[in-house]
Amino acid sequence: MSGINPGTVSPKGSDKHKHLIVAIHQIMEEYGWRGIEKHIGSQYDLIIYVKSDSNLEKIELKAQVLGTRLSVNFLGRFAKRNILDKIFDLNTYEIPKKFELAKYVADDGSILNEQRLRNVIGIVLRELEDAAGKK
Repeated sequence: MSGINPGTVSPKGSDKHKHLIVAIHQIMEEYGWRGIEKHIGSQYDLIIYVKSDSNLEKIELKAQVLGTRLSVNFLGRFAKRNILDKIFDLNTYEIPKKFELAKYVADDGSILNEQRLRNVIGIVLRELEDAAGKK
């Protein structure tokens, strides 16, 4: 494992979500997605990614803390191609995921189940790319 290191401060309660968001962000960048806009809050996060060789215009990662879970929506945005795309916002494909904070972030802030997290992110990215290719 490459050893994702989201920080050295021990997380308290919902702060674990920040460690998990940083880990997800690092994985996204390893897959070639560049974060161009980041808003990290105490309960809600938004990160926008672009990749020059992708069929997707961008990916929006929207995350929200829901109790002991982090609910993450990955929204793939395609280029608007016709009038229906513009009217009905048909240029979006969304994949929701939920992550148990205790399953992915230890009390000392280290990332647990790193390979599983990488696999989940990799599958999501592949599904978004596949959806963009079919558009």
